[in-house]
Amino acid sequence: MSPLWPAGQCPLMLAPMQGLSNRMFRRVQAGLGRPDVVFTEFVRVRPGADKVIADSDFVEACATVPGVPLVVQVIGAAEEGVIEACRDLVDRGVTHINVNMGCPWGRMTSVLAGGGMFRHPDTVAPMLSALREIVPGTLSVKTRAGLDDPRELFAVLPAFADAGIDFLIVHPRTVAQKYKGRADHALVAEIVKSVPFAVIANGDVRDAPEAERVLATTSAAGLMLGRGAVRDPWLFERVRGTLSKERPTGDERRAMLAAYLSLLLDGYAQIFHGDAQILAKLREVLAHIDDEDQQKWLKGVKKARRVHDARARLLG
Repeated sequence: MSPLWPAGQCPLMLAPMQGLSNRMFRRVQAGLGRPDVVFTEFVRVRPGADKVIADSDFVEACATVPGVPLVVQVIGAAEEGVIEACRDLVDRGVTHINVNMGCPWGRMTSVLAGGGMFRHPDTVAPMLSALREIVPGTLSVKTRAGLDDPRELFAVLPAFADAGIDFLIVHPRTVAQKYKGRADHALVAEIVKSVPFAVIANGDVRDAPEAERVLATTSAAGLMLGRGAVRDPWLFERVRGTLSKERPTGDERRAMLAAYLSLLLDGYAQIFHGDAQILAKLREVLAHIDDEDQQKWLKGVKKARRVHDARARLLG
């Protein structure tokens, strides 16, 4: 099996974020903060379609960044083609696969996929065991604490162990909570003590001091950073201690944000079509940047209706 990180390292992972973590976003993040591992947005399995996986998802699944391992996240259930889909991914060179068992949105809570898997936990072990036979690298799961009971996950942990997953990423909210309330990392600490595989903590890790606290109190093997990395791609370096733990403010922060957003804008212009689509993707990132002293400037960037105007406002 090809490992994702060296023994003894505390891996810092860039989270899979639907609508955000496309191949250009991953490339920019890798160039600025150097996450140890990056994840795709979830690959949708489409039962009954001519192609179980869309060509656009294959493009994303195969878009690696040199020197940074890529994990492809899939969402679906065994009877909906996820095993067939993973065979196709592996045939195209995918090494590492992650199964989404926590998506809180839309139909993913009403079918045997995403957070909906908690409704039928008996389906988990057979599917993961089948995937274990297929996946040449690491097989992992990303999950919530449960549907509406934050202790539901404990009943599924033995299935993960029996299937031989390599690591588990835990976002300690329920599916019903979505992103409300606080992530309860005391649950992560309990899970770490209960399982034989590595546990990665995810949720509300938005700055270096919080990262240190979560690692110290949970004994997790590593961290997955999502929204915190969107607003500050250098967060990985801050957690490592190679940059100041505190984000800069004022002119320094504005210059760093301008460089980051300009790289995204240029990258998006390569993979998306038309000013409206390119700027819509940029605004999805801007929605996560909450610096009070930069709001007037950022508001001006959001109002841009042409790519060249947005670029000028970023650098002006």
